[in-house]
Amino acid sequence: MDEDAFHAGVDLVGRTGAAQLEFGYLHDHVPVHLADWWASATYRGARVHVEHHEGPAAAVNALAERLLIGGRCKCGCLVSLSDDGAVAFDSHMADGSFWSVQAARKAGLCRWRRDGQRWTSGCTSGTGVRAGGSGGS
Repeated sequence: MDEDAFHAGVDLVGRTGAAQLEFGYLHDHVPVHLADWWASATYRGARVHVEHHEGPAAAVNALAERLLIGGRCKCGCLVSLSDDGAVAFDSHMADGSFWSVQAARKAGLCRWRRDGQRWTSGCTSGTGVRAGGSGGS
């Protein structure tokens, strides 16, 4: 298991404001990568769940990614965890404000990267903010 990836995923889930992180597997007596790993946490009163991953690090990081999809970074840009960009959809943010796809697209992207046991934002590290018009879908 990639322990740095696992710890980075756990940290990132917590930084989203989610609580009660749990993870586990469905199948005993099989190789770890075939055990069908899942992860879940409570976010804003709802249980968020991901499943069918090859290990605990993959499951926890998939959960973090699901929690951050369409999210806004502290710099005001749309959070992107990969060079492929990000997904935005009309939604209410945790602070109650409404963020439209158009507003997310205009805000641009903040590319987050894993650095050892922690994900860092592009606006903090200075390595990954793209101007508005390049983000969203």
